[in-house]
Amino acid sequence: MSIVFKARGSSSFGLLLIRLAIGLTFLLAGAHKATDVEGFIGYVKSLNVLPPNMAFVMGFILPFAEILFGAFYIIGIFTPLTSLVLSVMIISFTATTGGATGAEVYTIPVFAYYMIMLACTLTTMFGGAGVVSFDALFDKKKTKREVKVEEKTPEAAKPPADIKEAEFTEVGDQHTERADRTDKSL
Repeated sequence: MSIVFKARGSSSFGLLLIRLAIGLTFLLAGAHKATDVEGFIGYVKSLNVLPPNMAFVMGFILPFAEILFGAFYIIGIFTPLTSLVLSVMIISFTATTGGATGAEVYTIPVFAYYMIMLACTLTTMFGGAGVVSFDALFDKKKTKREVKVEEKTPEAAKPPADIKEAEFTEVGDQHTERADRTDKSL
């Protein structure tokens, strides 16, 4: 029944799938925009969200930032920072498109896709990249393997060999005085 009900287990495979899907989306979108940077700069200017000079800068930088951070997200390096940058990009895309619907009547609005992508990037920002990532290789907080150390009695604490077979007797005076004190206190 572990296939039907699974509350515990490793989430690393799921995080890898999230990173691959979202990272590949950003990588391909950035590559598509980078092939026609001038056209994309014109598109950013036509949105009239930013001043013309800032729109030029954003239109030029954004495709390469999508490629870079998409690749970082796929390989799982600097995941919290990468997830934060991608989340900011997604929020800005949502704000500029205004939650536009798809071309067809019965399609899911673009806003829903952005919210799914935002949920994924926030998951990796707070949850980490998982075991299958470069972050896992460089994580300094890894649990160190415990080394079993056999406890040995130090040589100074061992009794000499000639005393091992000796018999000890109690000193009568000290023992009886202690016994008398305990009997009187009761």
